[in-house]
Amino acid sequence: MEYWKDINEAVTTIHKLFLKNFEDPELSESTKKLNQLIVFDYTEDGPGGKVWLDTRNGQLAAGIGEPPGTPDLVMSCSADDAHRAWSDKLNAVVAITRKKVRVKGSATGLLKLAPKAKRTAINYNKLLTELGMADKILK
Repeated sequence: MEYWKDINEAVTTIHKLFLKNFEDPELSESTKKLNQLIVFDYTEDGPGGKVWLDTRNGQLAAGIGEPPGTPDLVMSCSADDAHRAWSDKLNAVVAITRKKVRVKGSATGLLKLAPKAKRTAINYNKLLTELGMADKILK
């Protein structure tokens, strides 16, 4: 891995990003509208490399590991490509087209959040700074 010391560091950080985004009124409202259970699968980098986001029935929940039910959408990529995506340095549509990100299920709803990528990246960079990982911020 280029950016992470191990898969645990990656999934823990991305989970914290979801929790941070829940505190952002604009992002949380947009995310609730997805109404899906989404799994971000980074297991190609090691066991335990899953983070899930549950927005079904107007809730916002996130966790690490196996999701609470059958996911509507699974997005698979390396933890490094996830870092690039959350940093808004990897365009989701291009990544899917080039098979850097593999999709099982419909990503239509998630792609509607693409205009929020810059705001998510701002939160991600703030989080990396708060966690003492400012050296991971992509320029």
